[in-house]
Amino acid sequence: MEGSSTPYIDTPYGLLTEGGRWYHVTEKDVEEYAGTVLDHVPLGQLLRWADTWIDSARTVVVWVLPLMLWGLSVEWAVGGAFVLFTAWASLSPALPSLLAVRAVSMLDHVLAQALYYVLAMSAVAAAETYGALGAGLLGFVLLRWGVLEWAIGHVVRPLRQSLYPLPVADQVLRGLIVRVALKHRLSLPQVDDITKNILDNLDSHQETDTDAS
Repeated sequence: MEGSSTPYIDTPYGLLTEGGRWYHVTEKDVEEYAGTVLDHVPLGQLLRWADTWIDSARTVVVWVLPLMLWGLSVEWAVGGAFVLFTAWASLSPALPSLLAVRAVSMLDHVLAQALYYVLAMSAVAAAETYGALGAGLLGFVLLRWGVLEWAIGHVVRPLRQSLYPLPVADQVLRGLIVRVALKHRLSLPQVDDITKNILDNLDSHQETDTDAS
């Protein structure tokens, strides 16, 4: 790890971010196959964006849930939040737009979310819709603690595996690299080799885990 500001550790099996997420590609691989991209966006920033986008379903639902509770019945709002979370978590790895990633990064601040919920739930309480108030407060806690993500993961993981050729973290990182290249009109003739290296590193990591157990 190059300095305390770099949010990852480079290992023989891939990159481990400070949030505990594995990317099955090494720093050397990225520099070899997408070095021109790193001239515009450092690898540490790409990984921050990728981590943020992978968790974006939580962020989006945190901000949308109070609006649903204000305009819909509690049952419809909660059901809509579940559907939105599942759909976003399943489909978003294919759509890591740079603009959207920056927007989600701003919306992911805990203090901004907490202030938003104080204001939103105060309005709900003033309207004396206490069922919506309870659902909003409980929803915020479940979303921020990752409980909803864990519960819905049993549905989302098989969907992701059927939709994408790579593990979701690698899928998002690869997508961001491609989008930075498109933005700056860079050529990435070896982009398919990144995919091959990811799969090779994933296989090596899995074999090592099997031998260790």
